Parts: sequence; C-alpha cells; structure tokens
Amino acid sequence: MNPERIERQLKLAESVLADCVAKLDADKVAPADRRKDAKWRRLEADVRTLKRRAIAVKGVQDREADALARKAGTAEEAAAE
Repeated sequence: MNPERIERQLKLAESVLADCVAKLDADKVAPADRRKDAKWRRLEADVRTLKRRAIAVKGVQDREADALARKAGTAEEAAAE
C-alpha cells in the first residue's frame, strides 16, 4: 500500500478524532469516560489501525530495500568473477 495514502488517511482520522474529543470536552466528559462513547472508540480504533499499518508498510519497504541491496551485491560478485 502507498505510504503517502496511509499518512493522509491517518491525518484525516486524527483530525476527526480531535473534533470528537473537542465535542466530548465541551460536553464535560472526563477523559477516563471517553471510552464509554461508541463514536470515540471507533475513531480511536481507526487511528490506532492506521498507525500500525504505517509501521507495517515501513517495515515492508525496509525489507524490500534490503532484499534489493542483497541482490545487487550478489550480482556484483557474480560480475566480478
């Protein structure tokens, strides 16, 4: 998946969550009681999911870069012989 797309989705989800938190704060809902609000739980889960997905995409990109470096090293060794 495209990391830029995930970052954009994450920023959007964080802004929607911030709006929800602002509304809950305006309604005098304590931070510990936010978990009782279904909308807040869903938005928090979306943010958490996107953060994990961004970390996973970064890991895959690093793994692929390492694999390409190993392949390039192997190709250079074969060419040198």
